[in-house]
Amino acid sequence: MSGRADTLDTLVRMANQIARFFESQGHEPGALGMADHLATFWTPRMRDDIQRHAENGGEGLLPLAAAALIILQKRATPDPVSYTHLTLPTSDLV
Repeated sequence: MSGRADTLDTLVRMANQIARFFESQGHEPGALGMADHLATFWTPRMRDDIQRHAENGGEGLLPLAAAALIILQKRATPDPVSYTHLTLPTSDLV
């Protein structure tokens, strides 16, 4: 097994340990708590690696861990802002 695969196995194991801790809070609060934990205590590289793993099927991740990673991904992807409700006067346009 390569060093990269060893690292990924370790990240999956760590994510699942964290998920088991947060499971007692219920699914949604637990997933939110775990997402906060990962955002606070994991390095960007760790988050990127586990996120990439989740996007490729997330083998071995507990459901709560997978849900927390979805939350992290949504937080990192801002919603597009809609300006369709704005009406500019045509006289101001040059």
